[in-house]
Amino acid sequence: MPEFPIRHYNPGEDLASLARMLTEIELNDRDGEDTSKEALRAALEWPNYRPDQDVWVAESDGKLVGYGVVLEQPSRQSTLYVVVHPAQRRKRLGSQLFELVLARARAIGSKTILIYANEHNSASNMFLKARGLVPVGSSGTMQAPASLAIPAFDIPAGFSLKRYSEVNDTRILLSALNDCYLGMWGHQHDDAPGAEEIQSPRFLKYYNADDILLLFDSKPAVSGICSLKSEGRRDQNHQLSDLLDAPGILKEYRELGYQYTMLLAGLEQLRQRGSRPIVLEFWGDHENVLNIYRTLGFEMVNRYIAYRRDLE
Repeated sequence: MPEFPIRHYNPGEDLASLARMLTEIELNDRDGEDTSKEALRAALEWPNYRPDQDVWVAESDGKLVGYGVVLEQPSRQSTLYVVVHPAQRRKRLGSQLFELVLARARAIGSKTILIYANEHNSASNMFLKARGLVPVGSSGTMQAPASLAIPAFDIPAGFSLKRYSEVNDTRILLSALNDCYLGMWGHQHDDAPGAEEIQSPRFLKYYNADDILLLFDSKPAVSGICSLKSEGRRDQNHQLSDLLDAPGILKEYRELGYQYTMLLAGLEQLRQRGSRPIVLEFWGDHENVLNIYRTLGFEMVNRYIAYRRDLE
């Protein structure tokens, strides 16, 4: 087997080459990944994306042929990502990169790891299962056309819907993000947010306060959340779409279909700013919830299986 030089990623020198490699991989695998330079630049702003410690690239004949990342998450969990150029597969490079990111996850004290594979990519799914990872859920994107009809809807009796800008309480926002997505793999869960996170949640860097919708029950306690971003996604043809983060609902209400109401409220707010295709990102939703989105006119674009492994 050939030896591949592997080193830490240097965005200043490697970003354009990495975008080219990831684009070639996407043309082969059709996983639905955003491989643009803009997406890689945006990744540099992610929490705990530390290229000089947690990100590796592999080379062959002066070209990048592999990429591995560890993203440290709250509650001692890390998300891993490993990819190899099709021309260099079955040469143990994927195994080398996986062992590097796995060792780094252990070194930073992670008790579990999470990694995703496209449900149609049989080789990736077999690779992960062979290394002791087990499927625990799925995530992906669905899409609806700009012409999507938005039916009338009512807020459930005894409940109220507010924008976060009306609430402006970071503890309520963090409670919504933790409790309403509890048990849904792919959503970060922070059992003990620090003072900085309580004062200025990272979530507010991605969504405006007016674009975070909160559902309150009669207690009143926060029981649902849905976030949106007008013109939040650009495809490879540079066409803009609106973006919806699929609703999270408190577990005791999850089987009552309140995801339907929350999604329609988000769609209605987006439509007030114009008609564009709508991309719905979901993490950890069960099939019955995905069927709710299908009845509204959303179609599956890509779906990933979430794999988990305990390190302790």
